[in-house]
Amino acid sequence: MTKENKRGRPSDPVIQQQRKDRLMDAAYQLLNQKSYRAITIREIAELADMKSAMISYYFSNKEGLFTALIERYAAVNLKQMGEVMKSPEPIKSFIKNAVSHFSDNPALSRFIADEIMSQQGPLGDKFIDMMPKRVATLLPTLIKSQQKEGLIRPDLDPKWAAFSLMTMIVMPFIGSPVREKAWQITHEDVASDRWVEHIYRLFMMGCKPTLANVNSTQ
Repeated sequence: MTKENKRGRPSDPVIQQQRKDRLMDAAYQLLNQKSYRAITIREIAELADMKSAMISYYFSNKEGLFTALIERYAAVNLKQMGEVMKSPEPIKSFIKNAVSHFSDNPALSRFIADEIMSQQGPLGDKFIDMMPKRVATLLPTLIKSQQKEGLIRPDLDPKWAAFSLMTMIVMPFIGSPVREKAWQITHEDVASDRWVEHIYRLFMMGCKPTLANVNSTQ
């Protein structure tokens, strides 16, 4: 590929979006290889076959570029999460969708481990606002709807149950070194339909209503 030779600022919004996407794609590719803090603007620009100045023009700085990347990811993810609510088995669909996102996007697991679990910088805070906080609203609502249908114990706190479920989903991906070296559980294992079924059964078994559960709320 040849270096971008065009000077000036293109007014065509399609071209502008294409260039933004190229930069975000390059940033995502690098995030699969190293931590956010180790990635440089020069590396991103070179991989996108563009000049470093284009990052400043379109995103102001590296943080702005990765914020836009997170927003792009969140928009796709949250649209799919909204469709989960219409599924005949919404809890299982939620688990399958979340597992699929983490297994297909190892860069996301790396980012969570580096920026949220370890130091939680400004970019990590923005990620929490765009993704976990929204899930923290959607998933308890989903669990409440299952409680109304008598599928989940009515005495459970929906928020606590939702947090427990997300921990079961996320930890195998952000804790991959321990999972692989200590437990010999592979990425393919936790990306499989069998793993989805495993999490679903464990969660629903712990949340299964009994006569005693129902009577305790009456």
